[in-house]
Amino acid sequence: MKTIKKIKIGLVGVMAIPFRGDKEVQFSQSAEGLQELAVKLGFDLHIIRKGIYQLADAKLAAAELKEWGADFILIQTSSNSHGSFVYPFAQLNAFLGIWAVPEGAPTSEGGLPLNSFTSANHYASILKNYLTGYQKPLKWFFGRPGQPLLDDRLRVTVQALTALINFREKRIGLIGGVASGFDNLIVDERNLYNRLGVHVVPIDFDEMKELTKHVSAEEQAQSSGRIRASASQLAPGQENALALSGRVLSVYQHLAEERNLEAIAVDCWPRFQEEMHFAVCTVLGQSNSEGLVASCEGDVASAVGMLALRYMTSGDIVTLMDLVTIDPQDNSLLLWHCGPTSPKLADEKGVRVEPLWLFDGYGGEPIGLHNDLTLRPGLGTVLGFTPDFEHLLVMDGIIDNNKPSYRGSRGWLTKLRLNTVPVSVLDVAETLINSGFQHHYPFAYGELAPAGLELAAWLGIHSIPLQKYSLFLKEGNKEC
Repeated sequence: MKTIKKIKIGLVGVMAIPFRGDKEVQFSQSAEGLQELAVKLGFDLHIIRKGIYQLADAKLAAAELKEWGADFILIQTSSNSHGSFVYPFAQLNAFLGIWAVPEGAPTSEGGLPLNSFTSANHYASILKNYLTGYQKPLKWFFGRPGQPLLDDRLRVTVQALTALINFREKRIGLIGGVASGFDNLIVDERNLYNRLGVHVVPIDFDEMKELTKHVSAEEQAQSSGRIRASASQLAPGQENALALSGRVLSVYQHLAEERNLEAIAVDCWPRFQEEMHFAVCTVLGQSNSEGLVASCEGDVASAVGMLALRYMTSGDIVTLMDLVTIDPQDNSLLLWHCGPTSPKLADEKGVRVEPLWLFDGYGGEPIGLHNDLTLRPGLGTVLGFTPDFEHLLVMDGIIDNNKPSYRGSRGWLTKLRLNTVPVSVLDVAETLINSGFQHHYPFAYGELAPAGLELAAWLGIHSIPLQKYSLFLKEGNKEC
């Protein structure tokens, strides 16, 4: 499993002598609290301990944080201070946050101690209205470490920016190209690199196929053994399919290591079935279990969404689903796929590894293997980029593992929200179909929708907006 880089956050405190509050002590306490948050939230922290009272101090602090490699700089307005102090930080590549602190209770002398929020307002206005060359987003913070208003907002920022910085110069292997007929999954590789810094590395299917013939018996046995160990049940008579699964899994892992791939998007059908009499679903599930993100049908955009979810969760396992039906009666939708989901996402029944049911009706030998499982209950998030990387789908809900479903990897999603707002399943259908969003849905457990929306904001792209359900076709209904 590849290491996820921690975001590097710098902290400075800007101050002015006339305000009589104990700004130095306040900043020191804030810094200590932020160090505790760094451990809890998983980011690296560099504190400029000396208060900034002069423009020269700001320039030195900015230079130090640039040398350290800060990704995000928190400028605490420890008291009201001169507007020019923000300029050196605005010149850096790092993103900025403005942090105001509470004034505290009024005292008998009655003077305003810090005037912190006004200074934060002042700095934000300069960045957005006066420095016309400053085009990056800006996020505000308020409160002290340990208070939900500060901690929760910073947690979302850490999740979003962790995804953003980990995308830079990453490589996704496109094995075999986009699956035949899935033209809606063809990506704009220029936008992918310009927006996120991600490269697509084409790998020929025939090359992958040839490599499977050269996997050693020992390595094949090890890979097959890991697949077998992950299953609650293995359908009888599938030893040959299990052995081929082990060889393909080994090839994917070797390709990832040799070509420095963070993820793979696999042309999983129909070439595997036609040329190798094989279904690769279980292999993709095992690959995701072991930290190499793998998407179906050559879907690079979904591989990017899966990576975003993995980065936001510090390496949790992700999967890719179709949305196959809706149920207006209980306001739910069914996330399902042939069977490429990691066994580690299954409920207490585990996973049955068996031939892919899709080909049962054709007669002849079974084609395997796929993972028959139900997703465990819990809050989960769907995060999907459009193939032009101009829009992001952000949806979440609760997985219901009791409602009957179909063989494959599946789970009913209930209590639906789009862009963190509760919606009906008919609203979801209206939005997805009318927007033209592709038919794949990257999924991970956790409340990640706020971080997904913030990621879109830092990237300068748009979340897919809600389109309310109606009986009639609306003019101009494609809004993304």
